[in-house]
Amino acid sequence: MKRTLQQKGRNALDLVEEATHLLRTAPVATLAVYYLGAAPFVLGVLYFWADMSRSPFAGQHLADAALGTAVLFLWMKFWQVLFARRLRAQVAAEPMPRWSLRRCGRILLTQAMVQPGGLFVIPLSLLPALALPWAYAFYQSATALDDGGTETPFGLVKKSWKQTILWPRQNHIVLILLGGFGLIIFLNWAIAGLMLPRLIKTLFGVESVFTRDAFAMLNTTFFAGMAGLTYLCVDPILKAVYVLRCFYGEARESGADLRAELNASTTVPASLAALVVGLVLLAASPVRGADTPAAPTPPARTPPVSAVSPTDLDQAINQTIHEKKFTWRMPREERVEDDAGEGVVARFFDRVGTTIRKWARTAYDWIDKWLRRLFRRPSAGFESGSSGRGWISSLQFLLFGLVALVLSILAVFIYRLWRNRQTVVVVASEPIRPAPDLQDDNVGADQLPEDGWIKMAREFLDRGEFRLAMRAFYLASLAHLATRNLISIARFKSNHEYERELHRRGHSFPDLLSVFGDNLAAFERIWYGLHEANRDLVDRFAANVEKMKTGA
Repeated sequence: MKRTLQQKGRNALDLVEEATHLLRTAPVATLAVYYLGAAPFVLGVLYFWADMSRSPFAGQHLADAALGTAVLFLWMKFWQVLFARRLRAQVAAEPMPRWSLRRCGRILLTQAMVQPGGLFVIPLSLLPALALPWAYAFYQSATALDDGGTETPFGLVKKSWKQTILWPRQNHIVLILLGGFGLIIFLNWAIAGLMLPRLIKTLFGVESVFTRDAFAMLNTTFFAGMAGLTYLCVDPILKAVYVLRCFYGEARESGADLRAELNASTTVPASLAALVVGLVLLAASPVRGADTPAAPTPPARTPPVSAVSPTDLDQAINQTIHEKKFTWRMPREERVEDDAGEGVVARFFDRVGTTIRKWARTAYDWIDKWLRRLFRRPSAGFESGSSGRGWISSLQFLLFGLVALVLSILAVFIYRLWRNRQTVVVVASEPIRPAPDLQDDNVGADQLPEDGWIKMAREFLDRGEFRLAMRAFYLASLAHLATRNLISIARFKSNHEYERELHRRGHSFPDLLSVFGDNLAAFERIWYGLHEANRDLVDRFAANVEKMKTGA
Protein backbone atom coordinates (compact mmCIF):
# COMPACT_ATOMS: atom_id res chain seq x y z
CA MET A 1 0.00 0.00 0.00
CA LYS A 2 2.83 2.40 0.86
CA ARG A 3 4.62 1.58 -2.39
CA THR A 4 1.45 2.26 -4.38
CA LEU A 5 1.05 5.61 -2.58
CA GLN A 6 4.59 6.61 -3.48
CA GLN A 7 4.14 5.62 -7.14
CA LYS A 8 0.69 7.14 -7.77
CA GLY A 9 0.57 9.79 -5.04
CA ARG A 10 -2.37 10.71 -2.91
CA ASN A 11 -5.87 10.64 -4.26
CA ALA A 12 -6.50 13.83 -6.26
CA LEU A 13 -9.81 14.57 -4.54
CA ASP A 14 -8.20 14.09 -1.12
CA LEU A 15 -5.36 16.40 -2.15
CA VAL A 16 -7.80 19.15 -3.17
CA GLU A 17 -9.71 18.69 0.08
CA GLU A 18 -6.49 18.92 2.09
CA ALA A 19 -5.49 22.08 0.21
CA THR A 20 -8.86 23.65 0.96
CA HIS A 21 -8.50 22.77 4.63
CA LEU A 22 -4.99 24.20 4.61
CA LEU A 23 -6.32 27.53 3.34
CA ARG A 24 -9.18 27.54 5.85
CA THR A 25 -6.77 27.05 8.76
CA ALA A 26 -4.15 29.47 7.42
CA PRO A 27 -3.74 32.79 9.25
CA VAL A 28 -5.31 35.90 7.79
CA ALA A 29 -1.82 37.26 7.11
CA THR A 30 -1.15 34.39 4.71
CA LEU A 31 -4.15 35.24 2.53
CA ALA A 32 -3.31 38.95 2.84
CA VAL A 33 0.16 38.21 1.42
CA TYR A 34 -1.41 36.50 -1.59
CA TYR A 35 -3.96 39.21 -2.36
CA LEU A 36 -1.39 41.94 -1.79
CA GLY A 37 0.33 40.67 -4.91
CA ALA A 38 -2.57 39.27 -6.98
CA ALA A 39 -5.17 42.04 -6.58
CA PRO A 40 -3.00 44.88 -8.05
CA PHE A 41 -2.06 42.65 -11.01
CA VAL A 42 -5.69 41.75 -11.77
CA LEU A 43 -6.75 45.40 -11.52
CA GLY A 44 -3.83 46.41 -13.75
CA VAL A 45 -4.74 43.81 -16.38
CA LEU A 46 -8.39 44.92 -16.35
CA TYR A 47 -7.33 48.56 -16.73
CA PHE A 48 -4.97 47.62 -19.56
CA TRP A 49 -7.70 45.58 -21.27
CA ALA A 50 -10.35 48.31 -20.99
CA ASP A 51 -7.95 51.08 -21.95
CA MET A 52 -6.61 49.28 -25.01
CA SER A 53 -10.16 48.35 -26.05
CA ARG A 54 -11.96 51.70 -25.64
CA SER A 55 -9.54 54.58 -25.24
CA PRO A 56 -8.99 56.70 -28.37
CA PHE A 57 -5.46 57.46 -27.16
CA ALA A 58 -4.46 53.81 -26.54
CA GLY A 59 -1.64 53.87 -29.06
CA GLN A 60 0.05 56.79 -27.37
CA HIS A 61 0.60 55.06 -24.03
CA LEU A 62 0.73 51.42 -25.12
CA ALA A 63 4.39 51.04 -24.12
CA ASP A 64 4.10 52.46 -20.60
CA ALA A 65 0.87 50.51 -19.95
CA ALA A 66 2.51 47.25 -21.08
CA LEU A 67 5.59 47.97 -18.97
CA GLY A 68 3.46 48.71 -15.93
CA THR A 69 1.52 45.46 -16.40
CA ALA A 70 4.79 43.51 -16.64
CA VAL A 71 6.02 45.10 -13.40
CA LEU A 72 2.73 44.16 -11.69
CA PHE A 73 3.16 40.58 -12.96
CA LEU A 74 6.59 40.28 -11.31
CA TRP A 75 5.15 41.93 -8.18
CA MET A 76 2.43 39.24 -8.07
CA LYS A 77 4.90 36.37 -8.55
CA PHE A 78 7.09 37.66 -5.73
CA TRP A 79 4.21 37.72 -3.25
CA GLN A 80 2.93 34.36 -4.46
CA VAL A 81 6.32 32.84 -3.58
CA LEU A 82 5.99 34.28 -0.06
CA PHE A 83 2.41 32.95 0.12
CA ALA A 84 3.55 29.45 -0.92
CA ARG A 85 6.46 29.54 1.54
CA ARG A 86 4.08 30.41 4.41
CA LEU A 87 1.82 27.50 3.44
CA ARG A 88 4.83 25.18 3.25
CA ALA A 89 5.93 26.25 6.73
CA GLN A 90 2.40 25.60 7.99
CA VAL A 91 2.35 22.11 6.45
CA ALA A 92 5.82 21.23 7.72
CA ALA A 93 5.05 22.66 11.21
CA GLU A 94 8.23 24.73 11.11
CA PRO A 95 8.90 28.46 11.62
CA MET A 96 9.15 30.86 8.70
CA PRO A 97 12.69 31.80 7.62
CA ARG A 98 13.92 35.36 8.04
CA TRP A 99 13.39 37.45 4.93
CA SER A 100 16.36 39.69 4.26
CA LEU A 101 16.66 42.21 1.46
CA ARG A 102 19.11 39.97 -0.38
CA ARG A 103 16.78 36.97 -0.12
CA CYS A 104 13.84 38.96 -1.48
CA GLY A 105 15.99 40.25 -4.35
CA ARG A 106 17.05 36.70 -5.18
CA ILE A 107 13.41 35.58 -5.27
CA LEU A 108 12.46 38.47 -7.54
CA LEU A 109 15.37 37.77 -9.90
CA THR A 110 14.66 34.03 -10.07
CA GLN A 111 10.95 34.51 -10.74
CA ALA A 112 11.74 37.15 -13.38
CA MET A 113 13.92 34.59 -15.18
CA VAL A 114 11.53 31.63 -14.92
CA GLN A 115 7.90 32.80 -14.83
CA PRO A 116 7.56 35.08 -17.92
CA GLY A 117 8.07 32.06 -20.15
CA GLY A 118 4.80 30.65 -18.86
CA LEU A 119 2.89 33.48 -20.58
CA PHE A 120 3.88 31.88 -23.89
CA VAL A 121 4.46 28.21 -23.03
CA ILE A 122 1.09 27.59 -21.32
CA PRO A 123 -1.06 29.02 -24.16
CA LEU A 124 1.04 27.17 -26.76
CA SER A 125 0.65 23.93 -24.82
CA LEU A 126 -3.11 24.12 -25.48
CA LEU A 127 -2.44 23.10 -29.08
CA PRO A 128 -1.17 19.62 -28.13
CA ALA A 129 -3.69 19.23 -25.31
CA LEU A 130 -1.71 16.59 -23.42
CA ALA A 131 1.21 18.98 -22.76
CA LEU A 132 -0.86 21.52 -20.82
CA PRO A 133 -0.85 19.69 -17.42
CA TRP A 134 2.95 19.37 -17.45
CA ALA A 135 3.52 23.00 -18.48
CA TYR A 136 1.10 24.32 -15.87
CA ALA A 137 2.50 22.06 -13.13
CA PHE A 138 6.06 23.17 -13.93
CA TYR A 139 5.40 26.88 -13.39
CA GLN A 140 3.26 26.25 -10.31
CA SER A 141 6.03 24.07 -8.84
CA ALA A 142 8.56 26.82 -9.58
CA THR A 143 6.46 29.12 -7.40
CA ALA A 144 6.02 26.55 -4.63
CA LEU A 145 9.70 25.52 -4.41
CA ASP A 146 11.40 28.93 -4.56
CA ASP A 147 12.40 30.13 -1.09
CA GLY A 148 15.13 32.63 -1.92
CA GLY A 149 17.95 30.34 -0.80
CA THR A 150 21.36 29.97 -2.37
CA GLU A 151 20.01 27.81 -5.17
CA THR A 152 20.52 29.07 -8.73
CA PRO A 153 17.61 29.54 -11.18
CA PHE A 154 18.79 26.46 -13.08
CA GLY A 155 18.63 24.43 -9.87
CA LEU A 156 15.06 25.65 -9.32
CA VAL A 157 14.16 24.62 -12.88
CA LYS A 158 15.60 21.15 -12.26
CA LYS A 159 13.70 20.70 -8.99
CA SER A 160 10.47 21.98 -10.54
CA TRP A 161 10.73 19.59 -13.48
CA LYS A 162 11.39 16.69 -11.11
CA GLN A 163 8.15 17.46 -9.25
CA THR A 164 6.30 18.05 -12.54
CA ILE A 165 6.85 14.55 -13.90
CA LEU A 166 5.96 13.02 -10.54
CA TRP A 167 2.47 11.50 -10.21
CA PRO A 168 1.11 12.61 -13.63
CA ARG A 169 -2.28 10.95 -13.11
CA GLN A 170 -2.84 12.92 -9.92
CA ASN A 171 -1.84 16.15 -11.69
CA HIS A 172 -4.30 15.56 -14.57
CA ILE A 173 -7.21 14.80 -12.26
CA VAL A 174 -6.48 17.83 -10.06
CA LEU A 175 -6.52 20.15 -13.07
CA ILE A 176 -9.77 18.61 -14.36
CA LEU A 177 -11.45 19.01 -10.94
CA LEU A 178 -10.30 22.58 -10.36
CA GLY A 179 -10.97 23.51 -14.00
CA GLY A 180 -14.60 22.45 -13.57
CA PHE A 181 -14.73 24.26 -10.24
CA GLY A 182 -13.34 27.41 -11.86
CA LEU A 183 -15.98 27.22 -14.61
CA ILE A 184 -18.72 27.09 -11.95
CA ILE A 185 -17.20 30.06 -10.11
CA PHE A 186 -17.00 32.01 -13.39
CA LEU A 187 -20.69 31.35 -14.11
CA ASN A 188 -21.63 32.42 -10.59
CA TRP A 189 -19.72 35.68 -10.92
CA ALA A 190 -21.22 36.32 -14.36
CA ILE A 191 -24.78 35.76 -13.12
CA ALA A 192 -24.14 37.98 -10.10
CA GLY A 193 -22.70 40.70 -12.34
CA LEU A 194 -25.71 40.56 -14.69
CA MET A 195 -28.16 40.73 -11.78
CA LEU A 196 -26.35 43.55 -9.95
CA PRO A 197 -27.87 46.49 -11.95
CA ARG A 198 -31.41 45.20 -11.43
CA LEU A 199 -30.69 44.64 -7.74
CA ILE A 200 -29.46 48.23 -7.40
CA LYS A 201 -32.57 49.47 -9.20
CA THR A 202 -34.82 47.44 -6.88
CA LEU A 203 -33.11 48.65 -3.71
CA PHE A 204 -32.20 52.23 -4.58
CA GLY A 205 -34.27 53.04 -7.68
CA VAL A 206 -31.21 53.81 -9.83
CA GLU A 207 -32.02 53.52 -13.55
CA SER A 208 -29.20 52.84 -16.01
CA VAL A 209 -28.61 51.53 -19.50
CA PHE A 210 -27.87 48.10 -18.04
CA THR A 211 -31.31 47.83 -16.41
CA ARG A 212 -32.97 48.56 -19.73
CA ASP A 213 -30.90 45.98 -21.60
CA ALA A 214 -29.05 43.37 -19.56
CA PHE A 215 -27.14 42.17 -22.63
CA ALA A 216 -25.44 45.56 -22.94
CA MET A 217 -22.97 44.34 -20.28
CA LEU A 218 -21.86 41.39 -22.39
CA ASN A 219 -18.61 42.74 -23.80
CA THR A 220 -14.98 41.70 -23.56
CA THR A 221 -14.33 43.91 -20.54
CA PHE A 222 -17.16 42.23 -18.60
CA PHE A 223 -15.83 38.75 -19.34
CA ALA A 224 -12.29 39.84 -18.48
CA GLY A 225 -13.51 41.17 -15.13
CA MET A 226 -15.35 37.94 -14.34
CA ALA A 227 -12.24 35.95 -15.30
CA GLY A 228 -10.15 38.11 -12.95
CA LEU A 229 -12.52 37.51 -10.03
CA THR A 230 -12.50 33.78 -10.80
CA TYR A 231 -8.70 33.79 -10.78
CA LEU A 232 -8.63 35.44 -7.35
CA CYS A 233 -10.99 32.75 -6.01
CA VAL A 234 -9.48 29.60 -7.56
CA ASP A 235 -5.76 30.34 -7.81
CA PRO A 236 -5.06 30.22 -4.00
CA ILE A 237 -6.46 26.67 -3.97
CA LEU A 238 -4.24 25.73 -6.92
CA LYS A 239 -1.20 27.20 -5.17
CA ALA A 240 -2.02 25.20 -2.02
CA VAL A 241 -2.44 22.00 -4.08
CA TYR A 242 0.98 22.36 -5.70
CA VAL A 243 2.58 23.28 -2.37
CA LEU A 244 1.28 19.97 -1.00
CA ARG A 245 2.39 18.09 -4.15
CA CYS A 246 5.94 19.44 -3.86
CA PHE A 247 6.01 18.86 -0.09
CA TYR A 248 4.94 15.20 -0.38
CA GLY A 249 7.19 14.70 -3.41
CA GLU A 250 10.29 15.86 -1.54
CA ALA A 251 9.20 14.06 1.63
CA ARG A 252 9.75 10.70 -0.11
CA GLU A 253 13.48 11.27 0.37
CA SER A 254 13.64 13.66 3.35
CA GLY A 255 10.83 12.29 5.56
CA ALA A 256 9.58 15.85 6.18
CA ASP A 257 5.96 14.64 6.45
CA LEU A 258 6.84 12.43 9.43
CA ARG A 259 8.67 15.28 11.16
CA ALA A 260 5.68 17.54 10.53
CA GLU A 261 3.34 15.06 12.21
CA LEU A 262 5.64 14.81 15.21
CA ASN A 263 5.96 18.60 15.47
CA ALA A 264 2.21 19.11 15.12
CA SER A 265 1.45 16.60 17.87
CA THR A 266 3.67 18.43 20.38
CA THR A 267 2.63 22.04 19.69
CA VAL A 268 -0.33 23.86 21.20
CA PRO A 269 -2.54 25.66 18.66
CA ALA A 270 -1.84 29.36 18.88
CA SER A 271 -5.39 30.22 17.79
CA LEU A 272 -6.80 28.69 20.97
CA ALA A 273 -4.48 30.77 23.13
CA ALA A 274 -5.31 33.90 21.13
CA LEU A 275 -9.04 33.22 21.55
CA VAL A 276 -8.68 32.85 25.33
CA VAL A 277 -6.64 36.06 25.60
CA GLY A 278 -9.18 37.90 23.46
CA LEU A 279 -12.08 36.76 25.63
CA VAL A 280 -10.25 37.82 28.79
CA LEU A 281 -9.48 41.25 27.37
CA LEU A 282 -13.05 41.65 26.15
CA ALA A 283 -14.42 40.79 29.58
CA ALA A 284 -12.00 43.18 31.32
CA SER A 285 -12.64 46.15 29.03
CA PRO A 286 -14.94 48.87 30.50
CA VAL A 287 -18.23 49.75 28.88
CA ARG A 288 -18.06 52.97 26.92
CA GLY A 289 -20.54 55.62 27.80
CA ALA A 290 -22.64 57.62 25.46
CA ASP A 291 -20.73 59.90 23.20
CA THR A 292 -21.04 63.58 23.95
CA PRO A 293 -22.66 65.61 21.19
CA ALA A 294 -20.19 67.31 18.93
CA ALA A 295 -19.98 71.06 18.87
CA PRO A 296 -21.68 72.67 15.90
CA THR A 297 -19.31 73.52 13.12
CA PRO A 298 -19.23 77.09 11.87
CA PRO A 299 -20.65 77.67 8.38
CA ALA A 300 -18.15 77.49 5.59
CA ARG A 301 -16.99 80.74 4.12
CA THR A 302 -17.75 81.30 0.47
CA PRO A 303 -14.54 82.03 -1.46
CA PRO A 304 -14.49 85.31 -3.32
CA VAL A 305 -15.32 85.18 -7.00
CA SER A 306 -12.39 86.16 -9.20
CA ALA A 307 -12.47 87.07 -12.84
CA VAL A 308 -11.02 84.48 -15.28
CA SER A 309 -9.62 85.48 -18.63
CA PRO A 310 -11.12 83.80 -21.74
CA THR A 311 -7.72 82.33 -22.68
CA ASP A 312 -7.31 80.59 -19.31
CA LEU A 313 -10.94 79.40 -19.46
CA ASP A 314 -10.47 77.86 -22.93
CA GLN A 315 -7.26 76.16 -21.80
CA ALA A 316 -8.98 74.71 -18.70
CA ILE A 317 -11.93 73.45 -20.78
CA ASN A 318 -9.60 71.87 -23.34
CA GLN A 319 -7.60 70.16 -20.58
CA THR A 320 -10.77 68.91 -18.87
CA ILE A 321 -12.41 67.39 -21.94
CA HIS A 322 -9.22 65.44 -22.67
CA GLU A 323 -9.24 63.69 -19.30
CA LYS A 324 -9.70 59.92 -19.42
CA LYS A 325 -13.14 59.96 -17.80
CA PHE A 326 -14.48 62.05 -20.73
CA THR A 327 -12.53 60.54 -23.66
CA TRP A 328 -13.89 57.00 -23.61
CA ARG A 329 -16.76 57.96 -25.96
CA MET A 330 -14.50 59.71 -28.47
CA PRO A 331 -13.73 57.80 -31.69
CA ARG A 332 -10.25 56.37 -32.04
CA GLU A 333 -8.35 58.45 -34.57
CA GLU A 334 -6.16 56.91 -37.22
CA ARG A 335 -2.60 57.89 -36.37
CA VAL A 336 -0.01 58.14 -39.10
CA GLU A 337 3.22 56.59 -37.90
CA ASP A 338 6.12 58.81 -38.83
CA ASP A 339 8.55 55.94 -38.14
CA ALA A 340 7.00 53.60 -40.72
CA GLY A 341 10.37 52.20 -41.63
CA GLU A 342 10.91 50.75 -38.14
CA GLY A 343 9.60 47.40 -37.05
CA VAL A 344 7.07 46.64 -34.33
CA VAL A 345 9.73 45.57 -31.81
CA ALA A 346 11.84 48.68 -32.45
CA ARG A 347 8.82 50.96 -31.98
CA PHE A 348 7.90 49.12 -28.77
CA PHE A 349 11.35 49.54 -27.22
CA ASP A 350 11.46 53.16 -28.37
CA ARG A 351 8.19 53.83 -26.54
CA VAL A 352 9.49 51.99 -23.46
CA GLY A 353 12.54 54.23 -23.49
CA THR A 354 10.34 57.30 -23.81
CA THR A 355 8.24 56.11 -20.86
CA ILE A 356 11.31 55.53 -18.67
CA ARG A 357 12.65 58.99 -19.57
CA LYS A 358 9.27 60.49 -18.69
CA TRP A 359 9.29 58.70 -15.32
CA ALA A 360 12.85 59.89 -14.68
CA ARG A 361 11.85 63.44 -15.59
CA THR A 362 8.89 63.27 -13.20
CA ALA A 363 11.15 62.01 -10.38
CA TYR A 364 13.67 64.77 -11.15
CA ASP A 365 10.95 67.43 -11.06
CA TRP A 366 9.68 66.09 -7.75
CA ILE A 367 13.17 66.13 -6.20
CA ASP A 368 13.78 69.62 -7.59
CA LYS A 369 10.49 70.86 -6.17
CA TRP A 370 11.28 69.29 -2.79
CA LEU A 371 14.74 70.87 -2.71
CA ARG A 372 13.30 74.26 -3.65
CA ARG A 373 10.86 74.03 -0.75
CA LEU A 374 13.65 72.96 1.57
CA PHE A 375 16.03 75.74 0.51
CA ARG A 376 13.51 78.45 -0.31
CA ARG A 377 14.73 82.02 0.08
CA PRO A 378 13.99 83.86 3.36
CA SER A 379 11.32 86.53 3.67
CA ALA A 380 12.01 90.15 2.73
CA GLY A 381 11.84 91.32 6.34
CA PHE A 382 14.56 88.92 7.36
CA GLU A 383 16.79 89.85 4.40
CA SER A 384 17.09 93.45 5.60
CA GLY A 385 19.91 92.52 7.94
CA SER A 386 23.20 91.24 6.51
CA SER A 387 23.83 88.96 9.49
CA GLY A 388 20.58 87.09 8.92
CA ARG A 389 21.39 86.56 5.22
CA GLY A 390 24.78 85.15 6.08
CA TRP A 391 23.29 82.76 8.62
CA ILE A 392 20.79 81.42 6.07
CA SER A 393 23.56 80.98 3.46
CA SER A 394 25.66 79.03 5.95
CA LEU A 395 22.68 76.81 6.75
CA GLN A 396 22.11 76.09 3.05
CA PHE A 397 25.74 75.15 2.53
CA LEU A 398 25.56 72.91 5.59
CA LEU A 399 22.47 71.12 4.32
CA PHE A 400 24.01 70.64 0.88
CA GLY A 401 27.12 69.21 2.53
CA LEU A 402 25.08 66.79 4.64
CA VAL A 403 23.14 65.56 1.58
CA ALA A 404 26.40 65.05 -0.34
CA LEU A 405 27.91 63.20 2.62
CA VAL A 406 24.91 60.86 2.96
CA LEU A 407 24.92 60.10 -0.77
CA SER A 408 28.66 59.39 -0.69
CA ILE A 409 28.31 57.02 2.28
CA LEU A 410 25.43 55.24 0.55
CA ALA A 411 27.46 54.84 -2.66
CA VAL A 412 30.46 53.42 -0.76
CA PHE A 413 28.19 51.03 1.15
CA ILE A 414 26.57 49.73 -2.06
CA TYR A 415 29.99 49.33 -3.71
CA ARG A 416 31.35 47.35 -0.76
CA LEU A 417 28.30 45.11 -0.75
CA TRP A 418 28.76 44.43 -4.46
CA ARG A 419 32.49 43.77 -4.06
CA ASN A 420 32.00 41.42 -1.12
CA ARG A 421 29.38 39.53 -3.09
CA GLN A 422 31.89 38.96 -5.86
CA THR A 423 34.58 37.65 -3.50
CA VAL A 424 32.46 35.40 -1.30
CA VAL A 425 33.77 31.84 -1.29
CA VAL A 426 31.35 29.19 -0.13
CA VAL A 427 33.11 26.44 1.77
CA ALA A 428 31.17 23.25 2.17
CA SER A 429 31.53 21.76 5.64
CA GLU A 430 30.27 18.58 7.20
CA PRO A 431 29.71 17.96 10.88
CA ILE A 432 32.24 15.69 12.58
CA ARG A 433 30.48 12.51 13.50
CA PRO A 434 31.41 10.81 16.78
CA ALA A 435 32.92 7.33 16.55
CA PRO A 436 30.21 4.64 16.86
CA ASP A 437 30.13 2.57 20.02
CA LEU A 438 30.55 -1.04 18.92
CA GLN A 439 29.23 -2.27 22.25
CA ASP A 440 25.81 -0.94 21.23
CA ASP A 441 23.74 -3.48 19.29
CA ASN A 442 21.92 -0.65 17.44
CA VAL A 443 25.04 0.46 15.56
CA GLY A 444 24.47 0.15 11.80
CA ALA A 445 26.93 -0.40 8.98
CA ASP A 446 25.81 2.84 7.29
CA GLN A 447 27.22 5.03 10.08
CA LEU A 448 30.76 4.84 8.64
CA PRO A 449 32.19 4.11 5.20
CA GLU A 450 34.03 0.85 4.56
CA ASP A 451 37.48 2.37 5.09
CA GLY A 452 36.37 3.84 8.41
CA TRP A 453 35.32 0.44 9.71
CA ILE A 454 38.59 -1.14 8.51
CA LYS A 455 40.61 1.54 10.28
CA MET A 456 38.63 1.09 13.50
CA ALA A 457 39.07 -2.71 13.29
CA ARG A 458 42.87 -2.35 12.93
CA GLU A 459 42.95 -0.10 16.02
CA PHE A 460 41.00 -2.62 18.10
CA LEU A 461 43.21 -5.43 16.81
CA ASP A 462 46.37 -3.57 17.85
CA ARG A 463 44.91 -3.00 21.34
CA GLY A 464 44.05 -6.70 21.69
CA GLU A 465 40.24 -6.17 21.69
CA PHE A 466 39.59 -9.04 19.26
CA ARG A 467 35.82 -9.26 19.76
CA LEU A 468 35.25 -5.59 18.84
CA ALA A 469 37.75 -5.88 15.98
CA MET A 470 35.75 -8.79 14.50
CA ARG A 471 32.51 -6.80 14.65
CA ALA A 472 34.19 -3.82 12.97
CA PHE A 473 35.42 -6.10 10.16
CA TYR A 474 31.91 -7.54 9.82
CA LEU A 475 30.36 -4.07 9.53
CA ALA A 476 33.01 -3.20 6.92
CA SER A 477 31.91 -6.20 4.86
CA LEU A 478 28.28 -5.06 5.05
CA ALA A 479 29.25 -1.55 3.99
CA HIS A 480 31.21 -2.99 1.05
CA LEU A 481 28.26 -5.10 -0.11
CA ALA A 482 25.97 -2.10 0.18
CA THR A 483 28.21 -0.01 -2.07
CA ARG A 484 27.92 -2.76 -4.71
CA ASN A 485 24.09 -2.73 -4.35
CA LEU A 486 24.11 -6.39 -3.32
CA ILE A 487 22.35 -5.56 -0.03
CA SER A 488 20.57 -2.53 1.44
CA ILE A 489 21.40 -1.47 5.00
CA ALA A 490 18.44 -1.20 7.41
CA ARG A 491 18.27 -1.27 11.20
CA PHE A 492 15.40 -3.76 11.29
CA LYS A 493 17.26 -6.45 9.27
CA SER A 494 18.97 -9.38 10.92
CA ASN A 495 22.20 -10.99 9.80
CA HIS A 496 20.40 -13.89 8.12
CA GLU A 497 18.15 -11.43 6.29
CA TYR A 498 21.31 -9.88 4.84
CA GLU A 499 22.45 -13.38 3.86
CA ARG A 500 19.14 -14.18 2.10
CA GLU A 501 19.24 -10.81 0.33
CA LEU A 502 22.78 -11.53 -0.84
CA HIS A 503 21.63 -14.91 -2.20
CA ARG A 504 18.91 -13.15 -4.22
CA ARG A 505 21.08 -10.39 -5.66
CA GLY A 506 24.51 -12.04 -5.77
CA HIS A 507 23.67 -15.52 -7.05
CA SER A 508 26.19 -15.01 -9.88
CA PHE A 509 29.04 -14.77 -7.31
CA PRO A 510 29.14 -18.24 -5.64
CA ASP A 511 32.56 -17.62 -4.02
CA LEU A 512 31.26 -14.41 -2.45
CA LEU A 513 28.28 -16.25 -0.97
CA SER A 514 30.42 -18.95 0.61
CA VAL A 515 32.96 -16.48 2.05
CA PHE A 516 30.22 -14.30 3.56
CA GLY A 517 28.52 -17.39 5.00
CA ASP A 518 31.75 -18.51 6.71
CA ASN A 519 32.33 -15.04 8.17
CA LEU A 520 28.72 -14.80 9.36
CA ALA A 521 28.95 -18.14 11.19
CA ALA A 522 32.24 -17.15 12.85
CA PHE A 523 30.91 -13.71 13.84
CA GLU A 524 27.75 -15.08 15.46
CA ARG A 525 29.72 -17.68 17.45
CA ILE A 526 31.95 -14.92 18.85
CA TRP A 527 29.47 -12.03 19.24
CA TYR A 528 26.37 -13.90 20.40
CA GLY A 529 27.92 -17.11 21.69
CA LEU A 530 30.49 -18.09 24.33
CA HIS A 531 33.45 -18.68 22.01
CA GLU A 532 36.60 -16.68 22.66
CA ALA A 533 38.17 -14.58 19.92
CA ASN A 534 41.89 -14.62 19.26
CA ARG A 535 44.25 -12.98 16.80
CA ASP A 536 44.38 -15.92 14.40
CA LEU A 537 40.60 -16.07 14.15
CA VAL A 538 40.34 -12.32 13.56
CA ASP A 539 43.14 -12.44 10.95
CA ARG A 540 41.30 -15.18 9.02
CA PHE A 541 38.10 -13.11 9.30
CA ALA A 542 39.90 -10.02 7.91
CA ALA A 543 41.43 -12.11 5.11
CA ASN A 544 37.93 -13.24 4.09
CA VAL A 545 36.78 -9.60 4.06
CA GLU A 546 39.65 -8.74 1.70
CA LYS A 547 38.76 -11.75 -0.43
CA MET A 548 35.20 -10.44 -0.70
CA LYS A 549 36.55 -7.12 -1.93
CA THR A 550 39.02 -8.48 -4.50
CA GLY A 551 37.96 -11.98 -5.41
CA ALA A 552 34.28 -11.49 -6.40
